[in-house]
Amino acid sequence: MSSEAEKEFASLISAFLDDKLSIHERKTLADLVSKDTELQRRYVESCQTHAMMSWEYGVIPETLLHGTEYTGHDVCIKTKPPTAIWCWQLCTMASWILLLACGAWIISQPPSVTFVPIEQGKHAHDEAQIPWDKREVHAFLTRTRGDALLTVPSFDIEIKEGESLRRGRYYFSDGLVEITFNSNVEVIIESPAEFEIISDQKLLLHLGRASATVPLEGIGFMVETPSIALVDYGTEFSVDVSPDRASEVHVFSGEVGVTPKLAPEGHKGLRLITNQATRVGPRSGIAEGIDIDRDRFVRNLADSQSSMSRYEEYMSQMRPVHFFKMEPSANGMTLPDYGSRQSEAVLLVDQMEFLPYKPGRVGNSLYLRGPTSHAYAKVPEFLPISTGQMTVCAWVKADSRPHWAAIAKHWAIELDENNQPYGMGGQFHFGLHNHHGDLEVQVRDKSKSLIKVREHEPLPLGTWQHVAFVVNGEALTLYRNGKEVGSSKCDGLAVDGPVSLGIGAKLTPDCTQPDERNPGFWHGRIDELTIFDRALSAESITQVYEAALLELDE
Repeated sequence: MSSEAEKEFASLISAFLDDKLSIHERKTLADLVSKDTELQRRYVESCQTHAMMSWEYGVIPETLLHGTEYTGHDVCIKTKPPTAIWCWQLCTMASWILLLACGAWIISQPPSVTFVPIEQGKHAHDEAQIPWDKREVHAFLTRTRGDALLTVPSFDIEIKEGESLRRGRYYFSDGLVEITFNSNVEVIIESPAEFEIISDQKLLLHLGRASATVPLEGIGFMVETPSIALVDYGTEFSVDVSPDRASEVHVFSGEVGVTPKLAPEGHKGLRLITNQATRVGPRSGIAEGIDIDRDRFVRNLADSQSSMSRYEEYMSQMRPVHFFKMEPSANGMTLPDYGSRQSEAVLLVDQMEFLPYKPGRVGNSLYLRGPTSHAYAKVPEFLPISTGQMTVCAWVKADSRPHWAAIAKHWAIELDENNQPYGMGGQFHFGLHNHHGDLEVQVRDKSKSLIKVREHEPLPLGTWQHVAFVVNGEALTLYRNGKEVGSSKCDGLAVDGPVSLGIGAKLTPDCTQPDERNPGFWHGRIDELTIFDRALSAESITQVYEAALLELDE
């Protein structure tokens, strides 16, 4: 045993017997004793001596031992002078009890988890002296969405789109960023996030969500968190690091290797393949199997015509007047319109903590949190359809069914005491019926009479549903998942109403805010909202529905 180990043991055992060891020091003592038989012998001797001293000087005088008598409620201790043999037996027993209790206590304590950031690691002092512009470039900031402002706190630097990302630690509190590494690995990170870029092939994620797409040339890309080390084998995956430093890994295609940092020595980790996921707690060395969550992570920030999916190309070729793909724009606060009118929608999400986007039926979707957040979107300059025919369709995924929940509404109509409509008009009211939660559409025909169609079955929750209605000049027909669920006679279409269209909420007649009586805040996702100035046939509605199914099958 080295002199340094000797000194360390002496210091630790002394502090241990005085009950002054920290959790980390107790673990150090346990490690020393477990690896050296000589230290094990000395540990037992020290405990024996401590027990003898305790007995001799009355540290444990109230312990009931041999010779104790009871008199009423009081305890009268009458002990015979102990023999030397009996005393040693007692001390030995006490020391072993102490040893076992100590060992059990040490084992039962959760290991101390300390994530050492790069600035505090090996050679941290030398690296901190390297100027920012002298550090090696490992990636580039490809895109930002929302109010994302990527900063390097240690240098008080702000990074803009297209600029290089060097080895170092980064932070941002709002929006989304997309990073492209030199290895062509693309990573989208959601706020709030703190991470470090280590090399062309390594990312340290301290906090936040990261989704990576790894091409062949990027195989071997690594992601490290406070609780896991991950190696990619050519795949698409996401990692979520929560504030308590627990980590989740979700594999959407391909394969990754995951090793918990606190795994036992010799542990080889585990392999996750397509549609598998795992969670590792901040103080656990054991991975837990969980269900994959395809709806949690934003995995694509593309928003241009050239990046349209096959489904979106198909819809564009049908020449809609409005087409909202629900992809996040550069500023994060608008919804581009890819229809012929190009009437951009505005997001009003002041009470939402994060950008309102999640994975959609195709690409991304608008995600609204219902009455608790008061979030919605509106098309400020919406011109009523003047052809007498109309088709509106969308993909929706409801988390709940709020009262009069709105998918899209161009509507300024209320009902009086006699159930008669009044107000400034409008063309359609598309969403859920009252508190019943079934799919419903209301329109006004050319004589301004109110026409209604309902499904009369609650809209399924938690699954994507294709919803549509068609006014063909003679009838109003409601569809769900490509099938007709109701129809009523409808002679043409009124051409009046408010100046704006509400998405995810019904607006007041002046369109300045959600309707106070029945705002109809949508709770869930809305995707691929499309409006035509003509009537699509029943066959075309079915084909639109099936086109998205084919998109996912490819």
